[in-house]
Amino acid sequence: MNMESLRLYRDILRASRVFTWPNEKGELWRDVLRSAARKEFEAASVERDPLIVAQLLLVGRDCLNQTQDKFNAAHAKMMQNIDNSRTDQR
Repeated sequence: MNMESLRLYRDILRASRVFTWPNEKGELWRDVLRSAARKEFEAASVERDPLIVAQLLLVGRDCLNQTQDKFNAAHAKMMQNIDNSRTDQR
């Protein structure tokens, strides 16, 4: 389970790279997400029950996948809007 935890943590860090805009406090979302992930993993590091660890990993992976899917869909929609606006002006 330790390798899977590390893999998930690294995947979260990689995925956070695309969140480059600031929140209302002026902090980059990338940094906010990384800090939150670190806190979550540190809090879960004391858990020894394999079933709970597996559940935490499953929920974490699902959350990461959903976030990436939503970001990718929003990015694709934004790119489509840009393409449409370019063709509308011609």
